[in-house]
Amino acid sequence: MTRDRGTQHRPAPGAPRRRRTRWLMVVPLLGLALIVAGVVALEAVHPQAEPSAELAVDGIEPLAIEDDVSCIRLADGDVDEDLRRSVPTGGRLSSEQVYGCPSAFDGLEVSFVGEAVGDVLRRRGGAWVQVNDDAYALLVGPVVGHREHEGFNSGLSVWLPDGLHERIETVGRPGVRGDVIDVRGILHQSDPDDGGGITLRAESLEVVADSVEVEPPFHALQAVVAAVLAVAALVATLWARRVRRR
Repeated sequence: MTRDRGTQHRPAPGAPRRRRTRWLMVVPLLGLALIVAGVVALEAVHPQAEPSAELAVDGIEPLAIEDDVSCIRLADGDVDEDLRRSVPTGGRLSSEQVYGCPSAFDGLEVSFVGEAVGDVLRRRGGAWVQVNDDAYALLVGPVVGHREHEGFNSGLSVWLPDGLHERIETVGRPGVRGDVIDVRGILHQSDPDDGGGITLRAESLEVVADSVEVEPPFHALQAVVAAVLAVAALVATLWARRVRRR
């Protein structure tokens, strides 16, 4: 009795299908990895512009305290009164100084200079706005233009009553430095209307620098890659349609 040798090496049912399924999973992953690597490579060779001196805001009142601030608490829990007395009425503070010791400045009338960013969130009787006083706001402009990092974003949440927030025409966003404003008001360590956060409730506002739009440098290589990929996608689409018609 002999066996049918034609069936001895026949692959088990479903084996080719599993192999094809495996490739259907691997190919998209490889394609995704290539796309990510290409994006990273293009970002690494993106041309950079020098930070423009025109974006530096001049004529700002100097800070009332020149040094960094940190809390010094006394035995009874009170803050150092010397630090509190060092700020004259309406003296300018930075957001870093405020966050360094918010209890020392709670309830003081101070001034704060920065760029209005994000959105003007209107509420009954006024609006909330985030005001940043970091290097991107006052010195070098949005990072999208020069692509150089100058620390982190920092600022304060500011409440602007009706009659003040209307003076802000443009808020900052990628590629745009918003209006730089000088606000004066009462600083609150824990504002219940802002979820207990640190806020400045403004009583006056002055626009010290209008908004500026920043054009990022033209990336020629990125344009070439985009054109090549567009042509490749078109060719692939036409080829797929032709195959389906056969």
